[in-house]
Amino acid sequence: MIEIAVALVAAFFLGSAPTAYLVGRAASGVDIRRSGSGNPGALNAYRQLGKTAGVIVLLADSGKGAAAVYLGQRLDIPMSALAAVAAVAALGHNFSPFLKFRGGKGGAVVLGISAIMLLGITAITVAFGAVLYGVTRHAVWAMTGTFLLLNALTIATLQPVGQISLCLALSALVAGTHLWRQYPQVSVAMRERAWRRFMTIE
Repeated sequence: MIEIAVALVAAFFLGSAPTAYLVGRAASGVDIRRSGSGNPGALNAYRQLGKTAGVIVLLADSGKGAAAVYLGQRLDIPMSALAAVAAVAALGHNFSPFLKFRGGKGGAVVLGISAIMLLGITAITVAFGAVLYGVTRHAVWAMTGTFLLLNALTIATLQPVGQISLCLALSALVAGTHLWRQYPQVSVAMRERAWRRFMTIE
């Protein structure tokens, strides 16, 4: 179907838009990939470019995922295709061709996707994640708690199997990208069984 093809292509290009990189260049000429953690995402933008830049990147990255799914819904494509659209948007963000197939870790994009599909559940989990970050000041703790609760509520509220599977798959993509990008630090922490340090690697 032409609608599915249009939705997939649009999702990829929406997802791959290098928001943090563009904001860094526009705001202060900074290449976010060479600052702080080197991750072109909202958290690193917040820390290296300031609160305003971080919020802009967070909203823009969430908007990319939300826009991709919303377009698919407007085109009335089936749920299986809509799941593919969501996955392509997240993959485009994590492996952006505009950044030599490197990108963020996808947390904000996935939450944008979830907001369109499960607004109430997403609002609860984002609020929980914000409180957790405020208490711990560790982004990994906050993101882990957010996605664990998101999946738990998706299952507990008896969402369709396809929705649950998509939520689990996208959460695994975020976690897998994080572990892969930080593998040298992660492997050392695991060998030394330094679990607290493992949970603070960003």
